[in-house]
Amino acid sequence: MEQPLLSIIIPVYNSEKTISRAIISVLEQASVELELILVNDGSTDESLHLMKRFTEMDSRIKLFTRQNEGVSSARNFGIQQAKGKYITFLDADDYYIENGLEKIMKDVNENTQLVIYGYDIVYENKTIECSPPFKSCLQFSEYDDFREYCLLLIENEIINAPWNKVYLAEFLREHNILFPPELDMGEDLKFNLGVLRDVQYVNVIPQPIVNYTVNKGAGLVSKFRGNRLELRYNLMVELKNLISYWRKLDKTEAVIDSMLIRDIMAFFMDFFKSNCDYTRTEKRKMAKTVLRHDVIKQILAKQHQYDLATRLIKGILVTSNSSLILIAAKILNLGRRFR
Repeated sequence: MEQPLLSIIIPVYNSEKTISRAIISVLEQASVELELILVNDGSTDESLHLMKRFTEMDSRIKLFTRQNEGVSSARNFGIQQAKGKYITFLDADDYYIENGLEKIMKDVNENTQLVIYGYDIVYENKTIECSPPFKSCLQFSEYDDFREYCLLLIENEIINAPWNKVYLAEFLREHNILFPPELDMGEDLKFNLGVLRDVQYVNVIPQPIVNYTVNKGAGLVSKFRGNRLELRYNLMVELKNLISYWRKLDKTEAVIDSMLIRDIMAFFMDFFKSNCDYTRTEKRKMAKTVLRHDVIKQILAKQHQYDLATRLIKGILVTSNSSLILIAAKILNLGRRFR
């Protein structure tokens, strides 16, 4: 097989209910020269059996089995194995639209380093479209032009995921960009910050190409983690450092601080997830500790022009009334169930 145009990497861990759909959505992209790299990350269900059946039917599929080391390690291994000129990622419970990859790759040229496209968030009872700003396809060839546009992508939180992007494999390897295995949250954003720092030739496609599925109560997003706020804060610092490197922080600092304010409330909302065993007294104590932190106080003291939701959250947080804050967090957490 000659060098494929695109390598699609799917890390798989106990995904027997969805992996067939993901694989089929790739194989049906008939007009794109591709290879599909399946990295079985120590699955204990029928995922491996299902993947083996597909490898017997299609020579474009490469299947690798490793002990369980997490999604970042699995993706990094996939990058090492990839033979394609370009690399993209798909999660085992997500899937492409019909002919989606053809739409992505048809405008790629010899200079293209990155392609960014839209996606649909598929809930149990509804679908929400998430698309880059502007409805027309865009091509960037100047650093500053893309960086100006990227500020809008940051504001719309389009930069986080790796599965709505295609990366030039040579660019990733030249800059030694890999997923950080030590993180169990925010690893996608950290990976993309490394890409965005010096990327120049970028295509943007507003159309949703990937269906990102959300099952209530499933996955890491449903779990309480005591280090969530610390991890998010560290990532926001890295994001600020990136934008400072671009010399554009004055245009975006309010957006990043708004993200941090929402992250503070989200951390308190997580107190009401089923696997959080804090007592009410411990929750109140933790809330007070967080709000007394100098960095948090500095963020809440800033007088940016925030959107309405952020202003309301900030108004609750600045009271430092732990009982009021926890009541608000509990109500907001209940709202998650009805998305």
